Amino acid sequence: MPSNFIFELLCIDPEDINDQRGFIHAISYSNDVWNGRSPIITKDKNGLEFIKGESGLTVSVINVDTSKILTDLVEAAFVLRVESPMFEPLEPFRQRLLRHLSDKLRFNHLRVLQDDISSEIANQLYPKINAVENLLRRYLIKFFFQRVGMSWWEVTATPKMIEKVKARQRNRSNQFSYFINSDIEFADFDDLGLLIYKQSTGFNEPEKVLERLSHIETVEELRELKENLEGNYTKYFKTFFRDKNFERLWKEMSKIRNKVAHQATFFHSELRKGIDLSAELTSIIKEAESHIDEIVLSLKEKQAIHQAAAEVVREEQEEAAVHQVHDLNGQRTQQAATEEAALAATKGPDAGSDHRVKLTGPKVIGKIKLEHKTNSYRDTAPPGYRVITAEEILDELHDALHLNFTTYVGLKWFVTQYLANKGYAIGTTYSLVNILIEQEHIELYDYESSEGYMIKAVRLPADGD
Repeated sequence: MPSNFIFELLCIDPEDINDQRGFIHAISYSNDVWNGRSPIITKDKNGLEFIKGESGLTVSVINVDTSKILTDLVEAAFVLRVESPMFEPLEPFRQRLLRHLSDKLRFNHLRVLQDDISSEIANQLYPKINAVENLLRRYLIKFFFQRVGMSWWEVTATPKMIEKVKARQRNRSNQFSYFINSDIEFADFDDLGLLIYKQSTGFNEPEKVLERLSHIETVEELRELKENLEGNYTKYFKTFFRDKNFERLWKEMSKIRNKVAHQATFFHSELRKGIDLSAELTSIIKEAESHIDEIVLSLKEKQAIHQAAAEVVREEQEEAAVHQVHDLNGQRTQQAATEEAALAATKGPDAGSDHRVKLTGPKVIGKIKLEHKTNSYRDTAPPGYRVITAEEILDELHDALHLNFTTYVGLKWFVTQYLANKGYAIGTTYSLVNILIEQEHIELYDYESSEGYMIKAVRLPADGD
């Protein structure tokens, strides 16, 4: 906290004030500025007049040389400095002073040079805003991980959010980024709230909704679309967020947060409001976190989330394929340039221009993953990008159950090794296996290993004991 709070202005081009003394008296005569009390005009050690108000508040004025300004004719400009040893008198004084300067003294331009009151308010508000922001990040991570899985960010965030985060990750890499998944850490304050009150897992783009609507042919299909559109928001967040006006509160806090970030002018009412918002939002988020384990997804919701995750994987697969084509084209271009340069080096300066370099094909750099020779594969994709179907899972589980080297199929091994080694995406495979377990197409059971610990294993119901 500063020894004195300072409020300093650059005051440019008044109507009828030309010197420091006239400015001081024009301020001291205002009953509105001083709340009807008469301040004292005295002089400093240099003989310049300044105003002494109540509670140690002082107002001084310094002339600014305007003779060397290049582009404008400015007749008079001043630096006006208000100091107070206490926060309370200066906070409301600022607004009364500004109104007097603008409305009564008719200054054309007023600029804030220093505002310790706003800085003090911002310094008090920032830790509270930061605490609320981190608390919501914590909730989002825990909730969506427990209900969606490790790929929850790609499934729940909008494409715009994802792109912004990727750009920031590229530009603001730090040591922590090597050790943690830092997607949500780079998300905007506004976007964190959006993940709550505009949540639409599986329908992050209006075009997707319109596409679904265009293919609807029955009332049942329309009802299912409506359930998907409303299900996540209504069932996950209505009780703990919407009914408690979370959206309105978060947006109000966002306005204050943006002012803090941009060093804007603050008033005491905003400090009080920020403190109240922080307390209310903290209570809402903490209560919601305490009920995470009580929220149960319906089968339809799980299927909607799986389909959304599968779509993300397919989009990534397409993106990877595009990059692969670009890389090959780049290799061809580089090879052509290299061979042409080598050929030119063997020719003399009189060589004709009709020589051509005939390319026999791109040189292979590094390894190329070959397609697995498995009957259930229908196309080739980079490892981790294949979206498995229910039929493929059942076929693969049947094959795994009949392997010679094992008497059981562990769930984790089946998904993360057996299927992942064939190029299937782990996240979407896990979600679909869990759906098949709930539909009783796959049986989940506990198996005691030879070492004496229990393993979650899977089998087809017909193979059960």
